[in-house]
Amino acid sequence: MKRTMAACLALSWAGASLAQSGLIVSGGLDLAVAHYKGEGGGSRTQLISGGNQNSRLNIRGREDLGGGWYAGFELEAGIAADTGAGLASNTNNQVSGIVPAGSGNVPSLTFNRRSIVGIGGEWGELRLGRDYVPSFWPIYLYDPFRTGVGFGGITILGTTVTNLRASNSIGYFTPGCDAVCKGPFAQLMYALGENGSGSAAPDDGRVAGLRLGYGAPTWEVSIARSKTTSAAVADFTQTSGGGFLETKWARLMLLVGENRTGRPVAPLNNGTRAPFWQLGALVYLPVGYVPVAYTRVTRNDPDSSSASKISFGYVYPLSKRTAVYTTYARIANKNALAIPVNVGADSGPTPEAGRGASGWDVGLRLTF
Repeated sequence: MKRTMAACLALSWAGASLAQSGLIVSGGLDLAVAHYKGEGGGSRTQLISGGNQNSRLNIRGREDLGGGWYAGFELEAGIAADTGAGLASNTNNQVSGIVPAGSGNVPSLTFNRRSIVGIGGEWGELRLGRDYVPSFWPIYLYDPFRTGVGFGGITILGTTVTNLRASNSIGYFTPGCDAVCKGPFAQLMYALGENGSGSAAPDDGRVAGLRLGYGAPTWEVSIARSKTTSAAVADFTQTSGGGFLETKWARLMLLVGENRTGRPVAPLNNGTRAPFWQLGALVYLPVGYVPVAYTRVTRNDPDSSSASKISFGYVYPLSKRTAVYTTYARIANKNALAIPVNVGADSGPTPEAGRGASGWDVGLRLTF
């Protein structure tokens, strides 16, 4: 039962494979009251979207083409449930392609999370469109709080607009693999920046990535790397890997990785490398479960900056689709780092450099 619950959670969080019959509309809404504090930066109480699970709308379908072949599509839109607005997308995997442009604009509904069409068979699946980069999956699946949700996100700091997804992509997945994979599996991606040949940086926004792993009934290991071409930083590379082990009382997780630029970046205090690691678990109780994680990030800037974060919570299911939850987290920054306790869209106040931040939330999530 507990193993089945963990597997179902992974599917509901990440979206199921296209290999399904007919048309399916699914998604979830998650809202929480949160209080964040950044030392030297004040505090804030707010209503946030996605404290435990990203709010989203998902439409997917499949057509059987015969002979073991099929075609399918998936549209996944992120939603700021506290305001009803959509979330930003990107046209060319570069800062210039952020949609909508302009900080004062309120985005309408965009299928920013995933917009793909695919064709597949016994040989695997070929996908075209906006999709998750290979290095996203270990960061997402081996973090009990999931990157960018609630108190997650510390492991994606210092990245480009392709830290999670890439537009204009061509991707390949081995048979039966997406969020949950069995046996040896692989994912390849190549995405286009779509710049003209006469532009100053014609290759900017080009993304190449690979993920390799093995999935067993009670454990999984994988490693992935995604590289984004960028003349400004001499390319950005995100590496991630780790795995999980399922036991009767908990799902144990290990996540390691690194964000790297080819030259020093001023907003990162002239650092080029930010390695990270995390130990996490979903601890099963007679009713509900407790997510817990300890994360460590360092940076090779002149000050040798670092940050450590402890997070824990409780999720109480009211039904198979509805749950209430609460979370607490605290982060200790050292030297030049000034990471808030939540680095998602509803981030809390930024602390002064070298000082801590903390926060809690209480929320309700419902999937459909």
